This record gives sequence, C-alpha cells and structure tokens, in this order.
Amino acid sequence: MTYNLGAVGFGHWFNRLYAGLKESNEFRIAKVVGVSEVSKKIEKLSEIGLEEKDYYRVSDGRLPENFYSGLDLVHISDPNNYHAQQTIDSLKHGKFTVTEKTWGVDREEFDSVVEFIRTNNLESKAYLHLHYLHKQLTFGLEGLLEKYTKKYGKIRRVSATLFETASDEDMRRSGWLFSSRSGGLFMDTGIHLFEIIIAGAKADGTSIKDVKQYAVKKEYGEENATGVEASISISGRFFREGADGVIRIAKGAPAESRSARFYFERGAYLDLSYLHSDIEYNSDRRGSWTLYENGKAIESGNPKGPNNSEVFVEQIVELCRGRNTGLTMHEIDLLFGPQWQYQEMAGGAGILTSEKEVDAFISKGTGLE
Repeated sequence: MTYNLGAVGFGHWFNRLYAGLKESNEFRIAKVVGVSEVSKKIEKLSEIGLEEKDYYRVSDGRLPENFYSGLDLVHISDPNNYHAQQTIDSLKHGKFTVTEKTWGVDREEFDSVVEFIRTNNLESKAYLHLHYLHKQLTFGLEGLLEKYTKKYGKIRRVSATLFETASDEDMRRSGWLFSSRSGGLFMDTGIHLFEIIIAGAKADGTSIKDVKQYAVKKEYGEENATGVEASISISGRFFREGADGVIRIAKGAPAESRSARFYFERGAYLDLSYLHSDIEYNSDRRGSWTLYENGKAIESGNPKGPNNSEVFVEQIVELCRGRNTGLTMHEIDLLFGPQWQYQEMAGGAGILTSEKEVDAFISKGTGLE
C-alpha cells in the first residue's frame, strides 16, 4: 500500500524528511503547505512530482478543509507556534500525524495537545519527531555504557555541546527562531542533547539547576538568547547518586560541535561525536565514539546503519500500519520537563553580551568541560 502524505512546511525539515522518503515506495507526497507564493515553489514542486494545484499557501497556520482530503498522513514542520492547533486539527480529521520537534511552544500549549491525545485515545496516531533519537550513536549508547560502567564505575558528570555556525537560513528565520513565541533556542536545539541523555543514556530524570544565556551571534539580535548554558542534575541506572552535567547550545558559533562526554567515577570518559545530518545523508558516516583513559584514547568505533531520516521513514511506515514505535507519553514527559523549567528560569537570567563571557562559554563548550 502507498500512503498519501501531506507536508505542512516546505523548507528545512521537509528536506530532511524527503532525504529518507525519496527512496521509499511506501509514501507519495500528495500535497504541500507553504507560506510563499506558489510561483516561488514551482521548480521545487516539480522536483518532487507535484503541480501548482497540489500547493496550499497558508499565512496564519490554519489549514484549509480541502487539504485533508485524500490524505493518510500529515507531517507538520512549519514554525512551532502553529504546531498545537495543526496537530489537534489533523488528528480530528482522522489522520496519522507526525509533528516535528514539539507539540507546543510552552507548557500550557503542549499539555493541551497531550490532553487531547490522551482523552481521545489517539496515542497510536500521534507521533512526535525528534531526530537525535534516530542517530546510530544514540541507539548504541546504552550498550557502551553497559560495558564501561562495569569497568570504570557509574557516570558522575555529563558535558554535552551542540554548536552551529552562522547560516543564511538561520539569519532569515532569526525573527521568530529565537523568540519565545516559537519556544526559543533551547527548544529548537537543546532538546537534542536531552534526547542523548534520556533516550541514549537511559536517564530517568533530569532537572535544570541554573541557566546562563548569551548573545553569541549579535547579528541574529540581542533580545533573545543565541547561546545557552544549563547546569543539570541527572538520575538513572548508569548514573551515580548526585550526578550532574552541563549542556551548551549556540547558533552562530565560530565552529561546529555536536558532542557529548560521559565522565565515569574512576577517571575514564566516553566521547560521542555526532555529524550534521546532511553529511549522513550523503555518506555512510554516522559519527564516532572514543573511550579515554588518563586522557589517552584506548578504544573507538564508528557505528553503521541507516541514517536518521531512513530510520524515521521506517517508523512512520509502522505508524501507518497501526504500530506507533515512537516515543511513549511518559518518555515525552521526561524529555520536555527541562524545557518548561528553562522557560520559568530564562526570564530572570538576562543575556550576557560581553565578548569575554561569550568566548569563555564557547571555549568550555568546545572542550566539553
């Protein structure tokens, strides 16, 4: 069977979906929603086998009734502030609904979607897509920790960094990307590091203890954070009592970094080095891990397997067949708890703008201190 898919959002995340979808015979992209005039999208529509009639221009996030006709599945990846209303609307129309990153920009909005799903028993039709869950390094982390905590003791500290360099796309989106009305940088980027810690390292609880915010790329604006450092406490079977950590995220950093370090009680540490998804889509590389003892690398590996987009497509095939293999509602609660803590703390944290403070933040993040 071929499933008809309607894509809400025709940019960044659609491209990542399409990277895995274009080789699949299970789906047909039937309709697309965007904000631009159709004249600007004709070439791209043609590339994916669609015509002008298959494009719906929407300016306020409200999807027209005829968009849903003939669809089996809706993929939502437009700005976050539309996600709650669109997710509920799609589910009301009986569609399998895949929502990128978040169901809402704050706790109240997010919980309204959760309540709707639970009240109407729609857990089998609603899928929340967070792409670091599907990285091969994340899949393999539990096995590595099972092995190394036996030898080196439990994890005492985690340092995780996700820095991205400046891009024209982020500059174009900066007016809303970093704003609280879209959930801000912490929701856009920080969620991925919690995916590694919670889904990969099997933490059963994380809590934010302190937050610092930075103006890393002032061209993006200084009224919203473009860098965040969050100190966290962590619990779980691989973590010792009182384990803590720090996550650092930034857009507009001087260099890319997608890394996590797990410090064990007996001095060794494990590093994970993730790759930009575009590299994965165009190669067989899936990142690498390295174990260090007394500061010296003693073991390493390079996981193999499908890229995160291919894994995602496999999971939405299962979704359409009646088996949701994505996150459980409990796992979603664990992942998003720190988001709501951050939002409560961020307003009083201010934004650090001095070059010295920003440089120190970047240096610590790059060095996984």
